[in-house]
This record gives sequence, structure tokens and C-alpha cells, in this order.
Amino acid sequence: MRQILLNQKGAIVARMPKPTVGRGSILVRTRYSLISVGTEIASLAPDASSGPDSGPVEKAQAYGNLASQYLGKAVRDPKKAMQRLRALTISRLHALMPVKPVTASKPVNVGGMIWRKVGGGSQQTDGNTLRITTDTTEFGYQSMTDEISIPKDHAVVLEVRGEIEKGAVCIGLIAGTQGPWLGFTTFEAGVFDEKLVFDVEGAKSATVVIANAGHNDPSSLKIEPINVSMVPPAPDGASQNEMDQQGWNVGYSLAGEVVKVGPGVDDLVPGDLVACAGAGQANHADYVSVKRNLVCRVPKNCDLRWAATTTVGVIALQGVRRAAPELGERIAVIGLGLIGQLTVQMLRAAGCRVYGLDLDPERVERAKAVGLDGGASNVEDFKHLIRDVTSGHGTDRTLITAATTSSDVTNLSMEITRRKGTVVLVGDVGLNIERPDFYRKEIDLLMSTSYGPGRYDAAYEIDGNDYPFAYVRWTENRNMESYLDLVSSGRLNIEPLIDSIIPVDEAPATYKALAGGKDTKPLGVLISYPETEMPETDEAVITLRGHRKPQSGPINFALVGAGAFGTSMLVPQMQKQKNQFFLKAVVSSDATRGGNFARSQGIEILASDMETVLGNPEIDLIVIATRHNLHAEQVVRALGAGKHVFTEKPLALSWNELHSVTEAYNNRETDSLLMVGFNRRFAPAIIKLKETITQRRSPLIINYRLNGGFIPAENWIQGPEGGGRNLGEACHMYDVFRSLASAPVASIQAAAIDPVDTAYQRNDNFCATITYEDGSIGNLVYTALGPKKGLPKEHLEVFTDGEAFVIDDFTSLSRAGDETPLWQAAEADKGHFEELKRLGEAIAGGKEAPIPFDEIIETSSVALHIEDQLFGRA
Repeated sequence: MRQILLNQKGAIVARMPKPTVGRGSILVRTRYSLISVGTEIASLAPDASSGPDSGPVEKAQAYGNLASQYLGKAVRDPKKAMQRLRALTISRLHALMPVKPVTASKPVNVGGMIWRKVGGGSQQTDGNTLRITTDTTEFGYQSMTDEISIPKDHAVVLEVRGEIEKGAVCIGLIAGTQGPWLGFTTFEAGVFDEKLVFDVEGAKSATVVIANAGHNDPSSLKIEPINVSMVPPAPDGASQNEMDQQGWNVGYSLAGEVVKVGPGVDDLVPGDLVACAGAGQANHADYVSVKRNLVCRVPKNCDLRWAATTTVGVIALQGVRRAAPELGERIAVIGLGLIGQLTVQMLRAAGCRVYGLDLDPERVERAKAVGLDGGASNVEDFKHLIRDVTSGHGTDRTLITAATTSSDVTNLSMEITRRKGTVVLVGDVGLNIERPDFYRKEIDLLMSTSYGPGRYDAAYEIDGNDYPFAYVRWTENRNMESYLDLVSSGRLNIEPLIDSIIPVDEAPATYKALAGGKDTKPLGVLISYPETEMPETDEAVITLRGHRKPQSGPINFALVGAGAFGTSMLVPQMQKQKNQFFLKAVVSSDATRGGNFARSQGIEILASDMETVLGNPEIDLIVIATRHNLHAEQVVRALGAGKHVFTEKPLALSWNELHSVTEAYNNRETDSLLMVGFNRRFAPAIIKLKETITQRRSPLIINYRLNGGFIPAENWIQGPEGGGRNLGEACHMYDVFRSLASAPVASIQAAAIDPVDTAYQRNDNFCATITYEDGSIGNLVYTALGPKKGLPKEHLEVFTDGEAFVIDDFTSLSRAGDETPLWQAAEADKGHFEELKRLGEAIAGGKEAPIPFDEIIETSSVALHIEDQLFGRA
């Protein structure tokens, strides 16, 4: 399918796998979606700081500002937004850095290709191998080839082989001999053998460049002769390289047809016409998967085009509800964009006299055409108008539907509103409010939150829990119903507000025109999608063009879940072991996040459904890094498909889930391995400790203190997806006990602090004591009561044979009385690299898993048993 993304080049139409439909969700084939001219186009508007005379750093900074402007509004978690922003901006910064003028050295011939040293390092040939030691510039060019001619509309393919002996370099193409980057790939330490595909964007010639990749220390590499070939354009005109199709998703209002409903949805069926809302769900795409409470049935006599405006409609409607207008009142609307225009019509329908302000005279006239009683495009004229039509009293209510960082509109609203009046903030405006009018008039200042009650409440939007009708009459979903009723009954006239409807394939050109145009921006622009399905493109898995060269030696693995831990911890640790692992596929329910990661890594397969990779015979290992509540079911499916499985902890959140995993493992038809991410037993400190106490005569006393810090109840870790902190994290500690004791569990006792009248959960603060058959005792103190700074998170004390050992936050291991630590590191090492290394060796060598299956099940059972004790279950 196609999805519109925004990036530094503007809008692009990227290929994506068709989304799956989960519990409480609805799969919708989009017919129309609404471009948010304010938010989406503003994020692409030219900025003075990124003009043609700006330097690369200024341009990258401006791009970062551009991206953050949209990301900050499009996602729930600002920290995650910044992580996404950082990845996009760093890539852009690398592409913008220019070469410093350096005199080229004498050319050398390597396999028929001429290379010239242009950096301050060294370059020499060794037979058919080019050896380069780079200089210390951050992004400086080091070596360049002669110029290569490119046939019209052809793509360039480079087959590169060699080894980065130290550091990292970029290998890619620039336009001509001094033009911008057409593309590059960063290679870090290790052997490489890749096929790089470049869409040259109309360039008639190009030069192969080897450049530094952001390191301040010299890098060294050797590279074999590069094979250069040209690829003619695809018959359908599609790009030969999709790896640059990265960006952030846009769109939050659409209408379409239900294709499939997930479990728990029983009031909609395939074929129903619906309107959908929500950033991150109702995106500009051929297909979307949207949660039930963000979907509303479209009335039979409602034009589907106008139903696509539902999201902005309910934003306006919620603002009107917050204002609570009464018949005959005089109301001001500041800002006459699409939301403002709809607000005017709603207030008129409610029997009010409405007056509007917008700095664009054309918008004022358009509002008058749909019912505005009077308006102005000049602030002073507007003040005079309000004075005259209210007999000097001021408006009864003022709704701000503008978007500006300035506080002027807020203070203007205080000035024009009467005593005891109401001001409602619908738009995103400055809140540096001047006190005199606000205080003297005793004005009520109200915030209108998006679509209405339920917005930003995960229990409502994600879990699908409705609010009782009798107590919350107008939820966001019921607001959607109300808006569509107003549209279908003719009380709202949408057609005059829609300036154009463009096909989805024309979206990039439309965004470019809207962003660059100096004329008045349109009020409403709709994107239309084909009315018939396209079976050849509507699949849950796609092969990305321009992907890295497949590898035959390493273990091919698929990453299931493209969240932070999988992409920033597991994959980097596995990529350090290139001889062991090769990332062939990414499976993610979030097409944008998964697509960005897959493309940034040159991955071959991008899928939304795990089943598509389970049936792929080329994939050996499934790496599961999804939310905790999905682990057991996904492990069962992967084992049933005969795949080796690595899953992040926990293995299971219930006894039934653990039983299903046990059955799947015992009934598997292959010798596939199951590994759970109990990484701490592979930490250097634990390994060294085990070696030191191998000959112990007495049992162990192990005291493990975990100072976890406070996590709010609404965090996913604390809910059904995470299972809480005992099941989700303390399982690590139980595995450490089992590893050190080297004996089965004999007894378990646990008790928790009563969390009544506190913000803590029952499994946030507890003590657990586990005895083992060799007489050892493991005692865990798990607390969220401690400070986040000033005290290490994890601290272990181990006593045996008259000695004591201390592990301090996995940065050191010391023996009581010794001056020198047994092991020490500058940064914590919790064993992620080692656990994956041993897993790779076990798979490659046909050996047993690094953690025996019975120990995995025992540790998981201990966590479940302690959970039962903490909550008083038998």
C-alpha cells in the first residue's frame, strides 16, 4: 500500500505493508483524507535560517526544528518523539556537510577505477586493494573516483567489498564532482560485501566518494575494486531504491470503507462506511488500522468527502461545547481557518450571533458566506465592531481557533469579552496572559482538549472502554456522531470550505506547492484514493528495493517489534557480530516506525504480520521485542513454524501463557532453540563471580537490591501490556539467583508494602526470599521508593565460605577486603552482547540453548508465583 510521509525533501509517497487488525481495531480502506493545511504545511514552510545562503549546520538545525514542530504534536510521548527526531536529523546533518577544498593527489588505478586522495590522510594500493587511513575531520571527503556518466533515468549500482579495520566511513555518490550527496551508506568496523543502489534524481554524472562518518579519530579501511553498473527505470516508474523513503506519518482525519474488524468489535462489519480520527492512526494511507472509539459510522445520506473532515469538525464541536453558548448570545471567533469556519457555522446553528477575526480578508469573506454576522481582518476594526454590536459590553464568549506562539490573541480575547464572560482556547496559542482584563472582568478561561472526553485517555482510545452515557454525554466518539449528523442534515455546509480534491499520487507536488506558495493557503484540501482495491500492492509484507545484499553465512533473523529496545539495544548488539547474525526482516504494527528503521538499515523485508516471516524458509531466527503481553503467543507461533526464538523477558504474564509455551516447546517438530532475554547471568561481573566461587563449599546468601524508581500507573509497563514490575523486570533477578545457586528452587516467600493512599502499585515495592535445594537463599528487595539519583539502581552482595562479594550496578565486582576489584568497567555491562553471542554459537553449532529450557520455565514460574503471593492469590 501507499502512505504519505514528510521528511526534509517534503512529502513522499512510500510503499508500506498493509496493516493488520488487532483486538478492538478496524481495518479501513481509505477513500478520502484531509490535509491539515495548518499543521502539516506549516511544518514544511521555508525558514529563513535554512535559506540558500545558510551553512550546513544551520540547515540541519532548521530541519530539526521543522521535524520537531510536527513530531511534538503527532505522538503521545515527547521522549520518543525526540528519539525519532534525533535519528532523522543526524542523517540529514551527514548529508549536508560539505567537503573542504583539498588538492587531489596523484591518481591510482584499482581494478580499472581511478581514485584520487582528497583528504589529509594516507592512500596506497596493495595489489588490487586500496588502503586508506583517514584524517581527523568529522565528515571530510577522503578519496574520490573519476566522474561517471549516467544514462537518463537510470539508477547507479555499486558493488563494494572490503573491511573497515578501525572507525567508520561513508561510501556513496555525489552529483557531478562537487555536487550534493545522492546517497551514502555508513560502514563500521568489520568486513563488508554490499550492493548499493542509488536513484540519482536526474543527475547526468556522479562521483564515488569515501568520507569520514562523524568520528574525530582516524579510520582505516581496505576496499577491493568497485563494480559500477546502471539499472534502467522500472516499467511502472517506481524507484529502484526505497531506502530514502523515511519520514514521519501525517494525517488524522479520513473516511473510508471497513475491510475487516478485529476481535471485540461487533457493531461494525466489512462494507460499512466510516469516519476515522487520530494522529498516528488515521494517517494519509491506502489502508489504516484504527481503534474502535476513534471510528464512527457515516450516515447513509452523508457525502463521504465531507465525512473526511470529521476530526477537525469535532475539534470545533468540542470547543463550542466547552463554551456552552446560549440562544441570542454574541460570540467572537478569532482565527477563521477550517476549524474557525466550522465553529462559526455551529454557533449560528445554536442560535448565536457570531463575529470573526482573521488577518486574511479572504477568509473573513468566506466565513460571511457561510453565516458569519460580521468580521474584520484588522484588530482595531474588530475591536470597534465588537464594541458596536454588543453595546459596549463585549462578547458573551470568545473562542480562539487560531494557531500562533504569540499571546496577543489571548490578551485580545480578554479585552473584547464582557465581564463574567468565557474565553475558550481551541487553537495552540501563547499563554503569557496580561492580568488586568482577566482579573477585573473575572473571565473564565477554558481549555478545549481536541476531540472531547476520552482524548489522550489510553483506557478509552486504546483499550476501548467507553464512558457511561448518563455521566459523559458527549465523548469524542459521540461528538463524531453528532458532527456527522449535522453534516448529513445540512446544518453544516462543508462544500464551500473544500478548495480542492487531489489524487494520492499527486500529494508530493501538492504539498510542495502549498508549502512554497505565497498566496493565501486553502482552507481544506482532500486526498482521494482509488475506489477499487489493488491486490498486487495490498499485502502485509513487501520487499524493499535497494536493500542490502543477502548473506549466506550468518544466521538470518527477523526483528518482531521495532520499539526502542529492539532497535537500539538488541539489533546493535547483534550487528556487532556480523559473522553470526544478519537482519533480513522487520515486523512492526507501526508501519512508519518499522519502515524508518528497516530503510535506515537497508533491510530486505518489511512486514506488518509476523505470519509472513514465519513462512519464509530463509529466516532462521525470530527475535521478539514487542510489548510483554504479546510474547507468549508469538513464541508459540514461532516455535510452531520451526524457527529458533529469542524473546525479550518476560516469557509469559500468566500461568496459562506459560503452559502454552511449554506445550509448544515440547511438541515442536524441529530442534529449534528457545532463548529468553535474561541477560544479567551473562554480564561479565556475574560470569567472573561464578568462576570465583566455583569451588565453594557452603550455600550462598544473595542480597539483591533494585532501586527502580517511580513509574506512573498509566505507563504501559504497569498495565495489561506490561504486567507490572515483578513480572516485567524482577524476573531478571530470579534468573541471577538461579544461575549463581545452580540448583532448583525449594521455597518462595514474598510480601509487599500495602500501597493504599499512595501512588504506587502493589508490585512496585516488595521483598522476595527464595531458597534453593543446595541451601542457598536469594533475597530481593525491589523498591520504587528510592531516589533516581544518588543511589545505583542495582546492588548485589553474595556471601559464602567466609567471603563476601559486591557487584555495584554491573560496573564492578569486588571482594571484601581486596583493594583491587575482580572486574571493573567504565560503563555498566549487563550481558546483552554475551547472551546473543552464545545464542548465535548455539544455533550455528547445533548445541543446546545458553539457558536450559527447564531453568527458563522455573524462573518464569517463580515470577508468577511471587505475583500470586503479592496479590493474595492462592
